[in-house]
Amino acid sequence: MLEAGRRLRLGTPARGESRERLICLNQRSALYPIFEAGPCMKNFVVNLNRQPEKYESFLRLNAGSKIAFERFEASDGASFSSQDALGMNLVVPGAQFTPGAVGCAASHLRIWQQTAQSEVPALVFEDDAIVRDDITERLDFLRRLKDWDYVALGYNTDSVLELELTPGFKSEMVFTPKQPSDESAAVFRRSSAEVAAFRLVNCFGTAGYAVSPRGAKRLLELCFPMENRFLRVAALGRTIPVMGVDGMMNFIYNSIEAFACLSPLVIPKNNNAVSTTVPTGEIPRW
Repeated sequence: MLEAGRRLRLGTPARGESRERLICLNQRSALYPIFEAGPCMKNFVVNLNRQPEKYESFLRLNAGSKIAFERFEASDGASFSSQDALGMNLVVPGAQFTPGAVGCAASHLRIWQQTAQSEVPALVFEDDAIVRDDITERLDFLRRLKDWDYVALGYNTDSVLELELTPGFKSEMVFTPKQPSDESAAVFRRSSAEVAAFRLVNCFGTAGYAVSPRGAKRLLELCFPMENRFLRVAALGRTIPVMGVDGMMNFIYNSIEAFACLSPLVIPKNNNAVSTTVPTGEIPRW
């Protein structure tokens, strides 16, 4: 397994960490008291070896965030056999998922395994993510959460988002534009809109998120193996088939401490023409 995840510190390094680079929040956290400056996070950018240009584009696009991004070698579902997928406990026997969806799930599974075995949360990006320039300052909202497992920093804007704003009071949202243009992406990166965390009910995509070690353990336990379920999405008024790990995650948000930030700190490009997870033909059985 590839050891990845460069660390970036925003302030003065703690004792014994002068050579470490960590994304650290401003105050001590009850969840992670080991860190004097508050919880610190590794960061991962998921990228396939055969698509180095996407990682290079990601770095150019998001240079304003001031994060020392670290590439994480993605699992390539195109090279997976059924034995590989079943051996990693990614899918149930006979399940139908695209190779890209299986590779995506395997990549996040590996990151969750690393995070579950560590003492620090992880900040995870996919290589088509657009990241706000002020993300490191805005991540301070995490320390105000009393307890958290998973925080969606962004979500697919060509789908829906459902949040619980207060207990028993929910909001369902759609987005415009669904696919950001170069102009709207530039405006988003420069945004300084306030950010708050709300209980997550439904969202799709894994373009950017934070996950705690405990959250990683729960995701590993509850999301795998993937199976062909149907998910009821109130905001759509219908059920939809689970197409990948983000669909499986929707079944467990009410069982873990899951949140989403609003306004978002990350949005994906949603370019289906170059997506490796969108079905383009017959979907194999594993």
